Amino acid sequence: MSNVLFPELPGLEWDLSKTPMFNTKIMTSINGRELRASFQAFPKYEISMSFAFLRESKGRTELQQLEGFYTDRRGSFDSFLYKMPDDNQFTCTIVGDGSNEYQVYKQVGQTKQLLGNTEPDLSEDRDPLMWDRDSTKRMWGSEDQLLWFTRFGLNADGTISFAQPLAVGQEVTVSGTYYYRCRFKDDEQQYTNFMSKLWKASKIELIGTLGNKI
Repeated sequence: MSNVLFPELPGLEWDLSKTPMFNTKIMTSINGRELRASFQAFPKYEISMSFAFLRESKGRTELQQLEGFYTDRRGSFDSFLYKMPDDNQFTCTIVGDGSNEYQVYKQVGQTKQLLGNTEPDLSEDRDPLMWDRDSTKRMWGSEDQLLWFTRFGLNADGTISFAQPLAVGQEVTVSGTYYYRCRFKDDEQQYTNFMSKLWKASKIELIGTLGNKI
């Protein structure tokens, strides 16, 4: 399992698709009545994309980047992180229960999907006494209360840690960047050379999850 990022290349087309998938066992009796068992609380995703062009001229190495990335993962063997366009930002409200550590989540309708791969954001690198309504920082509290935490940290595994426990019922809103943990769906990948030094990849398919394992 690696934390290397899937390359962001300019040839990505707009018809990227995301398909949520669950794992349900269905048994049907002779009278048509069903018994169902769910083996998966949160979905996995099949992600499909295409690259209209991959250049390899004038210092550009887009084909080499994508093919090299695929080769380094050994096809579907190794996982990696994928920052999906327009689906990589979260804002969630943490409700204190007296502990120091909480898991951030993405709100999907009425469901809270826990996030297992986030961009770290550690307060040690900044002035901690800068919490007000107009701050450019990425966390704020309820009821216009200032937060005077000396240290906090949004970790790479989706947990946020505070130097002091949050009081029961205290609300803190957190925002940040998250990634899908993915693997390639198949052990083969096709690239088509349609002009000199120009290639395309008609279908790149990934299997992904918002958790930290796939």
